Amino acid sequence: MSISGLSYSPWSPIFWLLASVVVMIMAYFFRRRGQKKYKKDTEQTKIFLCGEEVPEAKQRHIRAHNVYWGFFETMKEYYDANIKAHTGIINDYIIWFLVLIAISAIILFIVGIV
Repeated sequence: MSISGLSYSPWSPIFWLLASVVVMIMAYFFRRRGQKKYKKDTEQTKIFLCGEEVPEAKQRHIRAHNVYWGFFETMKEYYDANIKAHTGIINDYIIWFLVLIAISAIILFIVGIV
């Protein structure tokens, strides 16, 4: 127990509030020490690509299909089997959700937890 009557606990909201305030103050002072020479809308704001010409935005964008290709290829059997159940219609998802809740409630009732 401390002088203020509060004890330290990792779940204490006062502890986390004080820690957050300290971190915000430190971040503010680090940010304040930044470069004063920065000028918006000049050459400083352009992308630096080791002296090369920067490609257009469409060419710079990496599509998720390319990034996750190995993952999708590995999980192809799983996706092919489950993609039929996903229609994209919100009513279907709500029905599945309600069915799962009903099944869970029945199981809990049978077990006697509820």
